[in-house]
Amino acid sequence: MTGRPTILAIHGGALGDVILLGQFAAALAVGGGSVRLVARAAVGELLAGLGAADEAIDFDALPLGELFTGEPGRLGEMLGTCDVLVSCFGSGPARRRLTELTRPTRAIFPPVRPPGDYPGHLLDLWAELAGVEAAGPPAWGVPDHWRRQARTALAGAGVEGEYLLVHPGSGSRDKCWPLERFVELARSLPSHGLPPAVFVVGPAELDWWPQERVSSLRAEAPLIVSPPLPVLAALCAGADAYLGNDSGPTHLAAAVAAPTVAMFGPTDPAHFAPRGQDVRVLAAADMAAIRPESVLSALKKP
Repeated sequence: MTGRPTILAIHGGALGDVILLGQFAAALAVGGGSVRLVARAAVGELLAGLGAADEAIDFDALPLGELFTGEPGRLGEMLGTCDVLVSCFGSGPARRRLTELTRPTRAIFPPVRPPGDYPGHLLDLWAELAGVEAAGPPAWGVPDHWRRQARTALAGAGVEGEYLLVHPGSGSRDKCWPLERFVELARSLPSHGLPPAVFVVGPAELDWWPQERVSSLRAEAPLIVSPPLPVLAALCAGADAYLGNDSGPTHLAAAVAAPTVAMFGPTDPAHFAPRGQDVRVLAAADMAAIRPESVLSALKKP
């Protein structure tokens, strides 16, 4: 491999999964490689805007069925060739077909979760398999125009000055700290010398929360509902600190260098904790066992 290697990274999963892949691709690109990221449109565009990818391809727009039928089509042309293929999609014959189409010097198919006996983080496992240095991921820079959009969203919610961004949801109910704990914590922040809370919720929460629950949050503190991912990234980056469950937004906050407090329950943070420059993890087998005092202590740490 000579010159500036091209890395083709593929993941059709959710935000947090693709962020981890983007951080892994950055490790592979150390020294000047370029990254072509295949992900769902909004997530791929987000990572490209953050500088984590040089190009984004919409996963859902690809004729991926060609990998399973073996029939010739447009997939190879749409993906292009690469020096290094990293794919969390496909298995067996589909992987072989993907390798034939993209013609990499090296193909890596990292597992989406570590084996049960692996003690470390998923990114460390991927680095071991790839034979690269498992260095801490770089902070991704948020463009100024995204920050301006975030300030507009904050102003619309009546927010001026410092704030602590709180995302109380997740893609799974089991991963969520009780909502009443978030509310109690938000009420107590000023008395502990911390900035006021701004709640943010997205499509996952709106899908399974009753409307009354959303309204109850708005009654407690400023609430921003379903911001576009670029605005969410800027809200995270502009916050004094971020608090959330094991979720995509929590991985995003860590990736843009927000001081991040992440709460884990059924998933193992040793394997899946967000990676960033300032991440503190609180974990308990039962999310309700995480004490508000512990959360406040983590938020207060410099």
